[in-house]
Amino acid sequence: MQNRNVTVFDLEATGLYTSRGDRITEIGAVKLSGNKLCGIFQTLVNPGRKIPDKIVEITGITNEMVAGKPVISQVLPLFADFIGDDMLVAHNAKFDMSFLHYELKECGIDKNFDTFCTLLASRKEVKSSANFRLSTLKNHFNLKPMGNMHRALSDAYVTAQLYLKLTKNWGTDTLSQFEKEVEYLTSSMYEDDIFLIDQKIK
Repeated sequence: MQNRNVTVFDLEATGLYTSRGDRITEIGAVKLSGNKLCGIFQTLVNPGRKIPDKIVEITGITNEMVAGKPVISQVLPLFADFIGDDMLVAHNAKFDMSFLHYELKECGIDKNFDTFCTLLASRKEVKSSANFRLSTLKNHFNLKPMGNMHRALSDAYVTAQLYLKLTKNWGTDTLSQFEKEVEYLTSSMYEDDIFLIDQKIK
C-alpha cells in the first residue's frame, strides 16, 4: 500500500446529506507518490443552492465566493482525470464518498475506487487521542495545515500527513519535504488552473 499512488481528498458541502439536497461547494486534493506530494487539485463549486449560514460559519465559504464558479458537472471529469487509477484516501471517507458517488452517478461517470479511511484507521491505531476528529489528530501528531481547517485543500493536506503516519511511511524530513513540494506546486499553478500534477516530482 505504501508505494501505491494515492489521491487524498476532502469535500465541503452545503450540509450532510445528498438525500436532502445538499451539494458540494469545494473539492481539495493532493496526490502522493510514495511519501512525495506530486499533485494538487482545488476548486470551489457552485452548488446551485444557497449555502446555509451555519455552514458558512464553519467553512468560511460564502454564497458570493461560489457565484460564477464551475458547477459539479464541469468539475468532476477533471477530478476523475486527476485521480486516475489512484486509491482514494479521506478522513471519514463514508461522508466524502457518499457525495462523490452521488455526483458521479448524476454526471453519468462510471468509475469505482479503492478507498482508505483515516478516521477508521485512527480508531484502530491511535490509542491516546481524546477523539478522532481531524483537528484533534492534527494536534496529536503535530501535523501542519495549509491555511484554515474546514477548507478542502487544507484538510486534504492534513489528511495526507495523517495517512503517512498511519501507514508508517513518515520520515524525519517528510514535513519539510511536503512544505517544499506544496510551495513548488502552488507557485507553478496558473491563476485559472484547477489542478496540477508535476511529473518531475512524481
